[in-house]
Amino acid sequence: MSYERRILIRHSIASIIALALFGISRFLYSIIISRKFGVEVLGSANSLISQAFLIAMPLGFFAVALGKYSSEFLAREDFEKIKSMVSVSFSFPLIGILLAPLNVYLAVLSVLRAIQLTFRSFIYGIHKGEVYSYAMIIGFIPLFLSFYLDDPFLPYISLLSTIAFFSFGYLIKNDLFGKPRREEFYLLLRYSSFAFLGTLSGVFLVQGPYFLSEKLGSALIAGRVSASLSAAFLLTYLPQVLQSAIMPIYSYKYGRADLNYVKLLAEKTTELLSLFTAFVVFILLLIGKEVISFLFGFNLGEEFYIALIAVEIYIAYNPSIVALNSTKYVKEGSLISILGALIALIAWIPSIKKFSEYGTMVGLLIGYMAILVGTAYTSHKKLKISPKSYKPLLFAIPLQLLVFISKTMLFAGILLYGLAMKEEITESIKAFHGKGF
Repeated sequence: MSYERRILIRHSIASIIALALFGISRFLYSIIISRKFGVEVLGSANSLISQAFLIAMPLGFFAVALGKYSSEFLAREDFEKIKSMVSVSFSFPLIGILLAPLNVYLAVLSVLRAIQLTFRSFIYGIHKGEVYSYAMIIGFIPLFLSFYLDDPFLPYISLLSTIAFFSFGYLIKNDLFGKPRREEFYLLLRYSSFAFLGTLSGVFLVQGPYFLSEKLGSALIAGRVSASLSAAFLLTYLPQVLQSAIMPIYSYKYGRADLNYVKLLAEKTTELLSLFTAFVVFILLLIGKEVISFLFGFNLGEEFYIALIAVEIYIAYNPSIVALNSTKYVKEGSLISILGALIALIAWIPSIKKFSEYGTMVGLLIGYMAILVGTAYTSHKKLKISPKSYKPLLFAIPLQLLVFISKTMLFAGILLYGLAMKEEITESIKAFHGKGF
């Protein structure tokens, strides 16, 4: 088995555990808070948490660059540069303490989240993704215990603080802090100047709907949005599993000037993810709304369907935009993400006020569509990634829209999709068994 395939498998397994736990934590959190405190408290709490998670991005300014260069320098066995970057990157999140006079919860959550993001990026960069899964498993214990208390923010504080203590403990134990040097600082700064904006834009599209639906609408609207998105965004952890696994490989191969492998990996993962996600979305369109409504204790509307399709689009473009950001085209990838976020924001301002939760989901859909188009065009132009890899997505969406007519029509659409994608399903099975990469 090749080195790259061992990394991909090991990191994917670790990511499935870690990201599934973190994804489920937001979903379970929303269910428990909704039933314990009501839908309006759910909306307000998720609004503040989302603001903290957004603020965590500038506090974790060097996180993405740390993961990229750690992987590159690992390939070159230059460990002193890695240690220098670790010291710079992990000290930056502490600036968030200055937010305490404004809101203590906001300050604590943003600092802890920034540390988590920095550690996750670094640990995958040095090809030790399983370590992050250990931190998540340990952190899940205090998360659950905190639900017995009456503070709606304590569960996330408990989870993230546990991960933070684990992170610093691991770094100290393995002597991974080194003397910060100007050369590595400037290297991180140059990459992060573009990568940060792109990453921030991506996070804004994930976290923005929660707090903008409260600011532009009401806590009730935010609560309904929280229910739909906390379920739909569970799917976003699927590409993050592969992103965490393949981004170090992208950077590792880029460090060895093997762009053909980057192209191949992006195409295969796009096709595989799109195909698998399409079938999951079909199932959720059939039964998901009723199940989620039961769990949260109030009825969701058809905005849930729009949320699912929007997330499906995000999953499809993810491998290609990660490929751009992991190579020398980080500027192009970041500009695409920024443009998509701006388009979504412009759509949200009038649509949330007028169409409530439906406007939130439509704005999200428009933003992701813009990024999909930009990513497909740019990745083909710069890395020769074939647009044909998006075929499973482009065939799925028109058939999934049949849900707005009837569930019977949707079921017929599923059967038609299976027949149309017969060849892609066969190829994906081969890739899963190691014959495609």
